[in-house]
Amino acid sequence: MKPLKLPKIRPTLLALLGTTLAVTALAGNLNYRVANTPAATAEFNFSVTLIPIPGRINAVSANLNFDPKDLGKTSGTVSVALAKLDTGIGLRDEHGRGFLGAEKHPNAIFTVNNISGIKALEKNKETKAIANGKFEINGINKPLSAPITLKFDGARVNVSTAFKITLADHNISIPGSDPTVAVKVNFTLEPK
Repeated sequence: MKPLKLPKIRPTLLALLGTTLAVTALAGNLNYRVANTPAATAEFNFSVTLIPIPGRINAVSANLNFDPKDLGKTSGTVSVALAKLDTGIGLRDEHGRGFLGAEKHPNAIFTVNNISGIKALEKNKETKAIANGKFEINGINKPLSAPITLKFDGARVNVSTAFKITLADHNISIPGSDPTVAVKVNFTLEPK
């Protein structure tokens, strides 16, 4: 019986992606999820009657399919659990969840259709791109293209973004508040 011949994998590919990713990448897109780290946060900042209200949500999850060599094919979702909204004042948190419709729609969800502006990730290089898709909060979807910063270590990908949403676009009305909310999201993805 003849021994089974396996295809040769180029050393440069292994160096770039790591052994596990290189073997998986040959089969197509990879499935990534948020790594269990305290850095997975969504932060927001807006004002009510000229008083700044910063807040944080330490409950970011993601399920993304992408190939670090072809980001244009990226798809999946990034979700933030609104029940974890924290502004530092319990009653204000409760009111905030009510204004956001968190009881009926417990998550803010960004559905990613693709990543543009860059073709592929390079190991240990910070890369700027645009994540294109739809953002849903309070049950209302609106198109969103958000600038993102990616840093790939060969296995894990650090992701950060900052964008603004207009509350009225999502049928959210908070008396005395700014019409827009600045949002920052940071998380680390790792292969499933």
